[in-house]
Amino acid sequence: MEAGGPQESAAQGRKGTGSHSGRLLLRMPESLHADLARASEQAGVSLNGFINEALANAVGRRATAARTAPSGQVGKRGRRRFAERLLLVNLVVVAAVGALVIVLLVQALH
Repeated sequence: MEAGGPQESAAQGRKGTGSHSGRLLLRMPESLHADLARASEQAGVSLNGFINEALANAVGRRATAARTAPSGQVGKRGRRRFAERLLLVNLVVVAAVGALVIVLLVQALH
């Protein structure tokens, strides 16, 4: 990939050497953007957090999703998934207990 060019050079001149804002405009193919969005959703982190993690890994740093994602976003998604799983487990347990009760009632009536 190619960096910004003349506009980037002008921006660096204004900010001074070694000054980084933490913001980066990146152009990529739409298909890559879609793949990254799907992967970040599956990982349960923001797209920004997912890309930060991948870039940190590429340069040998280890970023954490909690540090790179917007405040509270990872925790909310994690809690939601946890609650969904608990509800599913609860449904399975209730169904199993219901089946057991039916079996016991049938045996008791015979």
